[in-house]
Amino acid sequence: MKTLYLLRHAKSSWDDDQLDDKDRPLTKRGKRDCELVIQELERLNRIPRLIHCSTARRAQETLKKLKQSSALIDQTPATDSDALYTFEKKELLDYLKDLPNDADQLMIIGHNPALLDLANYLYDGNISTMGTCTFTELALNVEYWDQLRGDCAKLVEVIRPKQLR
Repeated sequence: MKTLYLLRHAKSSWDDDQLDDKDRPLTKRGKRDCELVIQELERLNRIPRLIHCSTARRAQETLKKLKQSSALIDQTPATDSDALYTFEKKELLDYLKDLPNDADQLMIIGHNPALLDLANYLYDGNISTMGTCTFTELALNVEYWDQLRGDCAKLVEVIRPKQLR
């Protein structure tokens, strides 16, 4: 049994149209939402053992804000990966299938629509939206990452920052 936490990056700014998409920073609301979500994750004892994060600035700033807001998350090993700067479910699924099997619990900080499409593929149900800074927990009925397939997961938790404001 594996556990997958999916966290969409927090709200990012579109103010500077000269910036490349990968370089967009978080907004003030995005930073506040990170604090709300990590407080809830701590309350529910949903602290990941390992984090893999997109190299996009907004994802990196989300991770940084989570670490600054939580001594528990600050101790969690994190890996940055260009492969997680994707909007495609298949690329994200391929990334997960290549993970070492000793990682039983993992948080991915990434982007939509890849995260939402992946969650809906793995989960036998329908999550309609995954707004910025939304956290989703999936309990995966697999022993090895390369066994991931459609409908192999149970939806355990969805935390949306707007529920916490």
